[in-house]
Amino acid sequence: MSQRRWWQRSSLRVRLLVVSAPVSLVVVVALLKLWTVVVAGGSVATDFAERNTDALGRDVATLSTLDVVEPVRTRFAAGTLAILEDRLPDADGQFTAALTQTGQAQSCPVRVNLELVRETLGDRAAEKFDGSAIGWYRNALAVVDEAPDGCFTGSTDADPDRRAVLEATVARLNAKIDAVSVPPPPPPPPPPVAPPPPPPPASAPGTTEPDAQLRLNPGLGDPLDRLQQILRDAAAQNGG
Repeated sequence: MSQRRWWQRSSLRVRLLVVSAPVSLVVVVALLKLWTVVVAGGSVATDFAERNTDALGRDVATLSTLDVVEPVRTRFAAGTLAILEDRLPDADGQFTAALTQTGQAQSCPVRVNLELVRETLGDRAAEKFDGSAIGWYRNALAVVDEAPDGCFTGSTDADPDRRAVLEATVARLNAKIDAVSVPPPPPPPPPPVAPPPPPPPASAPGTTEPDAQLRLNPGLGDPLDRLQQILRDAAAQNGG
């Protein structure tokens, strides 16, 4: 029986099952992706708290595969992994990308991480007297200035220590900007050059060096010539 005749003679129910099969498969795949995103995304915070870079790396790989579903969560997880691996410039890029895709009212978690990353980069530059420090601090302050109420100033964080840090962010950044804006003091002058040693004392007039009397011909001519002269004189006396 040809496929065309089979299709014509099939019942409506069979036709509906055949037509709906690809659609059902797409729905199942989509639900599976969403479930995987929820599981991976939910474990990011746990893996970060446990400093488990291997598990967090697997979370990021899973979320990256399904990036079209939750791109913000993927960027957030990748930035978190970069922090654990001390790749702060990469973390800055990931959190910046996440912030551009997040509504202002929901942006507080991303902003807090982005501010802390930029402030830390500023601190590291300031330790080396790197002029880029003030740029990092100002960019961190811009993140704070555009944050919704209760994110930094007036923080509603449940943890009192975190709340104190967030509350002091603006004052802390302004103090650091002021500190790095002051030019460093000039280097100390080089140590003074030591004066030359004094010349040796001059001999008194008429004095003779201690060993002058021991010389064969003190102060005159070559001592060897004087020796030869003495020997000749002695030989002449003996011969006479």
